[in-house]
Amino acid sequence: MNIAATKIELVSKLLKTEDKELINYIKAIFSTQPKDWWEELPAPIKDSVTRGLKQAEKGETIPHARVMKKYEKWLKK
Repeated sequence: MNIAATKIELVSKLLKTEDKELINYIKAIFSTQPKDWWEELPAPIKDSVTRGLKQAEKGETIPHARVMKKYEKWLKK
């Protein structure tokens, strides 16, 4: 059974039930599902992260030690 058919079957069962406890349980499942934080990010941030991941995949990175050496004068107390 594909996802669309499963969804229709579940909707049909939900519409037919009078079991308040079951309905509340299903409602709780939907309300407690974690939000996808990625979808809440602004488009410029998503673009920047995606660009950075592509650069990393291509090996276009700077080693941590090199970055730390460059900025060590600002990191000292």
